[in-house]
Order: sequence, then structure tokens, then C-alpha cells
Amino acid sequence: MAKEDVSEAVQTALASLEHAFDAALAVINAEPDPSQAYAGATELVETLRRLVEASGDQRALSAARIFDHEQMSLAGLADRIGVSKARAAQLMKTAKDASGRRGNPAEGS
Repeated sequence: MAKEDVSEAVQTALASLEHAFDAALAVINAEPDPSQAYAGATELVETLRRLVEASGDQRALSAARIFDHEQMSLAGLADRIGVSKARAAQLMKTAKDASGRRGNPAEGS
């Protein structure tokens, strides 16, 4: 898949995610029972928390893929992705931890 195709596919998927979020909010706001609305909002928050954690892991795994593919130093990775060397090291640790949670061999180690 070409770089533009990947970006377009991600943007399409994210638009669908935003639409689903808006739909969930509409259902919660339309719920006449405040306790049920609160329960729905709690489910929404917990789902979004899991998605944020998973997306952070994915970002770190993607950084590890760059690190491994381009066989660079942490400083080189930091320059390549526009973060500090310390942040690049954090991303590599997150990638290793995420790989362990997924049961995959650690990337970027």
C-alpha cells in the first residue's frame, strides 16, 4: 500500500471512529435515566482509555519498526521522528513492554 493510501485509510478509519464517538454521546445524552446515562458514559470512558493505551503502544511499536528497519541509534531515531533522545528511549521501552503483553518477541531491543 502506498504512503498516501495508508494515510487516507487511517483518516477514513479515524473519521468512522469520530462518528461512532458522536453516536455514543448522542445515545448517552438522549438517555432519560441519569443512572443509565452515567453507566453509558462510564463505558465510553473505559473504552476510550483502552483505545488511548493501545494507540500509544502502536505508536511505540511503529517507532521500533523504524529503529529496526533503518538500523539507527536512539539519537538517530529521535531525530527521525522529531522527539528527544530520552523520549525515543521511552518509546523503545514501551514497544518492548507492548510486545511482551502481546506475546510477540520484543521489537527494538
